[in-house]
Amino acid sequence: MGKGQKKKIIEDATLSKKDLKKVTKLESQIPYHEGRGNKDDVQKIKEQIEKIWVKTKEAHELSFQ
Repeated sequence: MGKGQKKKIIEDATLSKKDLKKVTKLESQIPYHEGRGNKDDVQKIKEQIEKIWVKTKEAHELSFQ
């Protein structure tokens, strides 16, 4: 498998229904905290979302090995 194919597989990773619900809930909190000037809380939320995506991408990548 070439580099192009591996990148395509990673991009095709989709969130499970449970993870999608978590991400949606977290994303909806961002405007509230930004409006209040809570930059630390916004950063924490974005980090949580990124962790969920990383976990999903790793699981998706492992399924093709």
